[in-house]
Amino acid sequence: METTDSLPVAASAAHPAAGGARLRWRRRFQALKPYLFLLPALGLLCFWCYKPLVQTLSLALCRWTMVPGTQPEFVGLSNFVRLLSNKDFWPAVGNTVFYTVGMLPFSVGIPLFLAVATQDIDPRAKQVFRALFFIPMIMAPVATSTIFQWLCTPTTGLLNMLCAWLGVSELGASFFTDPDLARWIILIISGWKMMGFSTILLSAALTSINGEYYEAARLDGAGAFRRFKDITLPMISSTVMLLVMMSILFSTQWTFAYIDVLTQGGPYGMSTNIYYLMYNFAFSDMNVGLSAAAAIMFMAVFGVIALALNRLNRKLVFFDN
Repeated sequence: METTDSLPVAASAAHPAAGGARLRWRRRFQALKPYLFLLPALGLLCFWCYKPLVQTLSLALCRWTMVPGTQPEFVGLSNFVRLLSNKDFWPAVGNTVFYTVGMLPFSVGIPLFLAVATQDIDPRAKQVFRALFFIPMIMAPVATSTIFQWLCTPTTGLLNMLCAWLGVSELGASFFTDPDLARWIILIISGWKMMGFSTILLSAALTSINGEYYEAARLDGAGAFRRFKDITLPMISSTVMLLVMMSILFSTQWTFAYIDVLTQGGPYGMSTNIYYLMYNFAFSDMNVGLSAAAAIMFMAVFGVIALALNRLNRKLVFFDN
């Protein structure tokens, strides 16, 4: 009888402990649940971004030609020393700066003018203009390069014939082999491609501005320029800064395809940039270490620029809360 009577007592004593353990496990699972949902994305990020980054860093310290059967040979920091003394490196850096600065009017200035100029027109006409602005963006870079290559053909190209008719140049001018014109043509093509994307973003930002601000400004006697400076620019400052950041950080990548198809970095390296130089190091010179060293160096440079732009963004951007 003592044994039988003691079983319910033992079960009742054990039951609170078991219930408490389940409750603690459930709380831990609830705390871990957000991280479990993030796990697939973090896994893909590590596999596609951080793993190649670590591999690039390791290759920057090695000499390797990618020839089958060969292994990377550790050489320390000699690839960085060779890179800084390479005859093609500093011209490529100069062209990188040229493309970065030159893209800003095409990615911010002209699109801002187009977005403001078409903001108050008929809605149907506005949609037509936006579509026309955006069409260059969706064209494949290789197809765009081929079209401009045909337009700039020395003898039968439409652009060449137009310049000859206007008396600007003689028929037969070769735009892509002229050291003074090659990189300007690359810049204009890249900027023309990006204007539509920036115009669409800025038009969307203008649409989100409350019209009551403009009505109040008109009642106070503010003119068009004053309304633009004091209302429009502050309200779309976040979009403008986003486009500035994208243009500075990605403009050199946007020009890569046009350099590869149209000029191959020539003439005399006048149109190359750092990304195309890295491509040549790896796949033309078969020098993976030098290419990886250039990639690591410019990742650090653009990382510093990105941090500076983020800090500038916090100071300049206005949010209408």
